[in-house]
Amino acid sequence: MGLLTRMTSGTLAGPVATGLAGLLAMFFMNSGSNSRLVVDENAMGPTSWPRVMILGIIVTSVIWGIACVVSSDRAVSRDRATFTIDPAKLAIGIASVIGYGTAMVYIGFAFATFLFLFFWLLLGEMRNLFAILAHSLFGTLAMLYLFLKVAYLPLPRGQGWMDTLTVGLYQFLGIY
Repeated sequence: MGLLTRMTSGTLAGPVATGLAGLLAMFFMNSGSNSRLVVDENAMGPTSWPRVMILGIIVTSVIWGIACVVSSDRAVSRDRATFTIDPAKLAIGIASVIGYGTAMVYIGFAFATFLFLFFWLLLGEMRNLFAILAHSLFGTLAMLYLFLKVAYLPLPRGQGWMDTLTVGLYQFLGIY
């Protein structure tokens, strides 16, 4: 029985392993030389975003563990653990991640993220076009506000006329 099967078969091995990995990562984040570097008055520093992600992993592992304990139907969990991986979809997914990173330089974070989310929802076999557009739009907007307004991260705006279009979008949204 493989590790993935053991971690998804309704046992607590997956949530515990994930939570411990998150706690270990948080330990290493806090044991650095000057990990409390403050950039602005809101105490947002270079480690703020990674800390939020690690805390998200820990919270998710707790919720996952609770779901495993509460779930009384182990047969359904075992059935979900048996799945097949489509090598073509896997290759397309990996290529799209590489394409996303490349496209971001040329068309900017906002437009690349929208297209990436749109494509991944199609790849994941979501078929309702309205739902795909809504998830892509609101997901992109959430990331823009989080990265630009909360974390103050400089994001790629694109090149040439895409830079101008991106700045116009940010001004329209009140981000700039």
